[in-house]
Amino acid sequence: MKERQEGLPKSPPQEIAVTALPMRTQPDRLPGEQPKIERLQLCLSCKKPIGSSEKFCRFCGTSQKIITEPVQTILDPHTLKVTLLMLSRVTEAKEHSEYSTIDQLTTTIGEVALGKDKPHDAQELTFSDQLRLLTLVFEYARDKVNYKGEVFGEYVRWPWETIKTGGDCDCKVVLLATMLSSLAFRRMHFLVLPGGTYSESDGRGEKRIQGHALLEVELVDGLRTVPVRLDPSCTDCDVDEIADSIKPFLQNFYRVPIILT
Repeated sequence: MKERQEGLPKSPPQEIAVTALPMRTQPDRLPGEQPKIERLQLCLSCKKPIGSSEKFCRFCGTSQKIITEPVQTILDPHTLKVTLLMLSRVTEAKEHSEYSTIDQLTTTIGEVALGKDKPHDAQELTFSDQLRLLTLVFEYARDKVNYKGEVFGEYVRWPWETIKTGGDCDCKVVLLATMLSSLAFRRMHFLVLPGGTYSESDGRGEKRIQGHALLEVELVDGLRTVPVRLDPSCTDCDVDEIADSIKPFLQNFYRVPIILT
């Protein structure tokens, strides 16, 4: 386990080794059409996980085979219920007086990351500043919030509750998404793995997993978007790193858009 510094995280952002495609306002969607839940699949070329509806890999640009799934097989009822509760915890957080705790915390982290002179609004920042701000928020959720080994979806806490009591992967991802949304990060998705037995991507074996949740955030770099995946329940994972125990099963995750107003 890596040794972490006390206080707010101060490590500089790492390099993100990603080749991103040009940004599109509503990729692969008709005007007015709502973004949908989709299952991930591995790119035919680079083998990185991408959405099943993506015509071209967002990492290497390779043309993909589109997978069409029946609507009823998207998510099982339990996972869908947990996911909807996670979404509501993020989108409704600002309606509660306790949200001031999140607002004050992210303001402090923004001052540590960027100083008091720069805006703490991701929409107004350069790519490097977006990455630095995201990194420090992620490190706070990873290092300063206790992890509780609960059954996936058993308790989906409000963000301020998670700060006080700790939580499992779904609670920490909700906290992270809420903190980032308060800093105007708008393009985010939950990546959700339903509980079940899964075959590893290399075909070497199977593993029983209770369920897991990650967060995907798209940063803007000029005309490109750069997807970054975050796992705040993995104490040894940095930005855009996934736990080795989860990597072989990424193609079984579902991408769920977080719609922020």
